[in-house]
Amino acid sequence: MKQDTEQFKRNILPLQPAMQRMAESLLHNEDDAADVVQDCLVILWNEREKLRRVVNLEAWCITLVKRHCVDLLRRKHPTVEIDERTMALAEEEANDAEERLQLAMKLVEKLPDRQRQVIQLKHFDAADTEHIASKLGITPGNVYTLLSRAYNTLKQMILEYEER
Repeated sequence: MKQDTEQFKRNILPLQPAMQRMAESLLHNEDDAADVVQDCLVILWNEREKLRRVVNLEAWCITLVKRHCVDLLRRKHPTVEIDERTMALAEEEANDAEERLQLAMKLVEKLPDRQRQVIQLKHFDAADTEHIASKLGITPGNVYTLLSRAYNTLKQMILEYEER
């Protein structure tokens, strides 16, 4: 029994700060995180015989903490049934989002050529600044300038559209 205690102190207790950080990052509550870590330490103590077969003890402990955090979050925030009204609202919001996307694409098409190209590469093709610069044969600084001008032009176009 004393050997078990010494092994636990040597192998598990040093992992407690990492377990605590993981729990806090998932739960965003220091007290709940401390409770989860304490529960996990009790489980680890009770399962200490099995731990001898674990290859990566730190990963095993962190995974145990993650699972217990998820369980706690599920208990605190149970899922709810979605009724027809909620589904209708969600569908309406999706339609509105689709309309806004279509409008944005129409406005982007009205931008000057270089601004339109930069916006399309940046936001539709997910290209980084270096790629855009090399593709268009300009400097990264010019890419930022064109993006800034395009955003300002789009803002102005949106304001004009909303005034109608």
